[in-house]
Amino acid sequence: MSAATGWTPSQVGYCSNVHATRDLAGLRASIDRHFQAVRRLRGLGHQDSGLWICAHAADQLQELAARRQFLDLLEETGLRLTSLNGFPYGEFHEGAVKAAVYLPDWSMPERLTYSLDLARILVHALPAGCTEGVISTVPLGYAAGWSPALQQRAENQLRQLTAALARLHGETGKKVVFCLEMEPDCVLENTDQAIAFFRHLQSSDPHHGYLALCFDVCHQAVMYEDCYRSLQRLQAAGVPIGKIQLSSAMICRLPGQDAPRFRQVLDVLAGFSEATYLHQVKARGHDGRLVAWTDLPAALDECASHPGRYRELRIHFHVPLFSEQLLLPELRGSQHALGQTFDYLAAHPGLRPVLEVETYSWGVLPAQLRPTDEQAQLRGIGAELDWVQAQLHQRRLLQQPLHEGLADACP
Repeated sequence: MSAATGWTPSQVGYCSNVHATRDLAGLRASIDRHFQAVRRLRGLGHQDSGLWICAHAADQLQELAARRQFLDLLEETGLRLTSLNGFPYGEFHEGAVKAAVYLPDWSMPERLTYSLDLARILVHALPAGCTEGVISTVPLGYAAGWSPALQQRAENQLRQLTAALARLHGETGKKVVFCLEMEPDCVLENTDQAIAFFRHLQSSDPHHGYLALCFDVCHQAVMYEDCYRSLQRLQAAGVPIGKIQLSSAMICRLPGQDAPRFRQVLDVLAGFSEATYLHQVKARGHDGRLVAWTDLPAALDECASHPGRYRELRIHFHVPLFSEQLLLPELRGSQHALGQTFDYLAAHPGLRPVLEVETYSWGVLPAQLRPTDEQAQLRGIGAELDWVQAQLHQRRLLQQPLHEGLADACP
């Protein structure tokens, strides 16, 4: 990691899992069409991206000629690859993805194979002068049905991963770090669990330095965590943070005494209930404990049956970062959590992870909020990146490179 303080505009990138791709041809087309359009909108000669490469495309890129053509495309399009998203394995935009997004989990050999394919791609794609890259991955697996036996298999596979990454580092001089991404209803969903897991890992895996944490702001906001405090605790516990995904959850304030307004809010919120992604919901009960629903429809049903029981719902629905209000005053994004995250980075200049915007759900927003066409969506992504730049600038975390291509070669 660079010793410089802050991030350049080129280092403020976005995760390409917002774009549907099924294979290498689709990935190339997306880079050429979508990525370049956003970069040009921002007036940049090059730009970082947390590129999502599905398992099929990753397998295709193990072939030397295909990889060379891919690296040429990165150069031609100004895409600088310091990070990959290795979370979704296969199709991510068609059909009911739901909890299948966590499969294969880390107890399954397919997850290890896919991850090593990605690592081999990234070591070749890292920009000149950059010797370290990060790849985000699933938080072991989905908690429902998880068992001690699956936990043991997952840990064994992670040890195989880190040993292979250590060998790759020795062979190439390039270090790839995999970042486990906490997520609601997963084996690792909160700060306490992450700290406990990394303490265990650090005492049992000699190559634990090849694993870190991916901190997704939306996910921790859903968990009612203070992101400043969470990051503080993680760092104090020695948990490395390799990537921060800048994302915004949806927060719904439920009217207490106004029954017609209560029904109206639930009706509007129901417009966010869609069939593709899993939208976990959390609320605080009267005893202060978290109440959880696996998906939004179940939360809506219970709230409708018990008016006044819950004052606020936090929903795992990645809404555009700049969204302060969503259709009603009672619906808003979790910008406060993003502010806590930026404030922590400003107060701790020694922490300089990869930053990337991850709003993959543009296409499933209610019709009133959904972009009308591809160009409108790309403009929305550009607006999110501009919003992040403004937040960094306010905190003196935005810097201009002294020499393009050199001063900001690596985060």
